[in-house]
Amino acid sequence: MRRTSLISLVLLVACSKDSGDAVETGDSSSLAVPAFGEDLSPAFTVVGTGSDGLATPRDLEFHPSKDELWVVNKATDGVVIFDAPGTAEQTADEQIDSYANHFMETVSSLAWGVGSDDTDGEEVFATCQESRNTYDGQGAPNDFMGPALWPGDRSIYAKKNQNSQTLLGSHLDMLHQSPQCMGIAHASGNAYWVFDGRNNGFSEDPVVVGAGLVYYDFQSDHGPGGDDHSDGVVRRYDEVELTRVKKIPGHMQVDKDTGLLYIADTGAGRILEVDTNSGAVSGTFPFHLEYLEEFSKVTNVSQRNLVEGLDNPSGLVLDGETLFIGVNGTGEIIAYTLGGEELARISTPAESLMGLEIGPEGHLWYVDAEAEELVRVDPS
Repeated sequence: MRRTSLISLVLLVACSKDSGDAVETGDSSSLAVPAFGEDLSPAFTVVGTGSDGLATPRDLEFHPSKDELWVVNKATDGVVIFDAPGTAEQTADEQIDSYANHFMETVSSLAWGVGSDDTDGEEVFATCQESRNTYDGQGAPNDFMGPALWPGDRSIYAKKNQNSQTLLGSHLDMLHQSPQCMGIAHASGNAYWVFDGRNNGFSEDPVVVGAGLVYYDFQSDHGPGGDDHSDGVVRRYDEVELTRVKKIPGHMQVDKDTGLLYIADTGAGRILEVDTNSGAVSGTFPFHLEYLEEFSKVTNVSQRNLVEGLDNPSGLVLDGETLFIGVNGTGEIIAYTLGGEELARISTPAESLMGLEIGPEGHLWYVDAEAEELVRVDPS
């Protein structure tokens, strides 16, 4: 475990990208967004850096029940766990599972789930990988890739079955129908939604049109290091067309009260709203690469464009009735109502703004993949 010092940078809105200054929308708008501060001039406090182990960080989430912030690294296929984040007692703990070159290869995103009898009530988390499964360049891509389930128990994660010849590290489960996965959101139980970046179409162009939305339910996980996927449920929502941009995740989140799923559809420059209560199974697919309990197609899904005209939206987090979007192309964070009305926006100093999160104190946090920084937004 490495001790980290808190680096305070009081950078006003003048620190922005080429997009220009923040758009001032008036006092009434700024007051509606406390995370931005009354004058839309927050400070940006660098909380973690490469010296803490950050290496192309792409997503972050606070642990549901502990004072921990987990950040996933694309460059190392690993995690940096910040204890007491943003305080003088903060420490950073970098962990990489010995089998991460498959189960977390080129990780794009993470989402915390819930505890179960299988994990003694300890919460689990899932990750998605922007990978075609090359074992970090050691083999030809075979597309045997998809979301992975992990223990949130730090005595198990990256500790159990390391370098074992019989068990595959500490991962709890994995399903393999979504190579080039760009985003993930918890649904319920051991079920998750993912932004599938490949299986509806693939191109070597930077923007891949024809990606889609997929629902995964691991059901009962196989335990650390196992490989039984036979109870997996996979449902493809091919009517929900998404557009992958290489190296820029499209993050997503479910409103658990309404069942509405919000997706940063990066290449299409929009925020898509999908009603997960809509649609019905209308057919099945032949099993591909692994035997599953169900591999089906869902149609008649209700969806709408909530926001359009964004320059590669990536970060996304829902806070009550406010939806915050981190725009990778401009470095801005924009707040919207759930009706799609813009409330206010701020410009950040981020070089490559990706994952966005709300902290326990109501402050926004983000990761900057290019600068390799974890940053807290402190309203003035």
